[in-house]
Amino acid sequence: MPLSSYWADKYIENKRSAKEAIGLIKPAQRVFIGSSCGEPQHLVRQLSEASNYFKDIEINRLMTLETTPLTLIADKTRDQSLNIRSFYLGSAKSKAIARNKRFITPINLSEIPRLFKSRLLPIHVALIQVSPPDDFGWMSLGVSVDITLAAALSADLVIAQVNSRMPRILGRSFIHVNDVDVFVEYDEPLLTIGEAPELKAANDIGRLIARLIEDGATMEIGPGATHQATLLALADKNDLGIHTQYMTNDILHLFSRGVITNRKKGFNEDKMVASGAIGTPELYEFLNDNPAIEFYPSDYVNDPSIISRHHKMVSMNVAMTIDLTGQVALAQAGAAVAVVARTAEQLAETVTLIEEVGGRGGAYPADVTD
Repeated sequence: MPLSSYWADKYIENKRSAKEAIGLIKPAQRVFIGSSCGEPQHLVRQLSEASNYFKDIEINRLMTLETTPLTLIADKTRDQSLNIRSFYLGSAKSKAIARNKRFITPINLSEIPRLFKSRLLPIHVALIQVSPPDDFGWMSLGVSVDITLAAALSADLVIAQVNSRMPRILGRSFIHVNDVDVFVEYDEPLLTIGEAPELKAANDIGRLIARLIEDGATMEIGPGATHQATLLALADKNDLGIHTQYMTNDILHLFSRGVITNRKKGFNEDKMVASGAIGTPELYEFLNDNPAIEFYPSDYVNDPSIISRHHKMVSMNVAMTIDLTGQVALAQAGAAVAVVARTAEQLAETVTLIEEVGGRGGAYPADVTD
């Protein structure tokens, strides 16, 4: 019998349960899991439940809230069932770094998609989460485009959790039904992160930063910045633009106040550009089919040559610690998903370029007593 060529037929023919889908993973394979709030939770839970049957599975991921304790499983089995390769670490605290150091692969975000596409780091199985297909068979990766799109398009086997609660976000966020092998329909709330706790030191710095940011600047805002500090720094500005790794609730609030217009970005004007989103259901609803927002992969959003095209680019991030050499440990979205980033790889590269067009870079301290 000839194979069906119509995408809708393929979708129906390849629907499976999560147990059946995870059962397709073979020993010694490299498995990529969609990032942060876009993590396919239903598939990851099934992966965890089946971990006793696995051998030498390597999990690749960018950032995770660790709602399913894969790291604990790796520790208990001494990596015999599965091991974890993280491109970001789960904490910027020194003890946590020592405890998890065998899981870290430090690399610029803009370079990771090339590793997948070139097969220098081949992905055998990609577990992703998508919105339901539209009338033409396209599904959006929603809040997790970053390196997930490259992993999905490069993987030998793609397993997608189809979740109607995943927002359909415009831009280069889509994958076609024909590029996915297995579909697992399962609706559940997306992972969310609340606002970071307020810190007096951060609020004081927010007031100081306000003097450094000009009207018409293009902003990159780290998700670890406290809500009040961000508003103190930006609420009185005009015609700001957004080019950032993560869309957050703070960006939503500034847009609703009319502070963000994207009219003077100098590049991708009238659009807020990001590669992922971390926030609340209110943010995800705002992102859905919003023509003012476009998500692109990390090799575009984090590319210094793209960043440098923007007018008055300004980077605002939270710093956990700064050492005597000037290296900064950056935090994202609070302690639950704090991130270690090498300044030379993430900030210096960006700041060097943005300064050529009148930009600035800055960081809040997460805790001045730590």
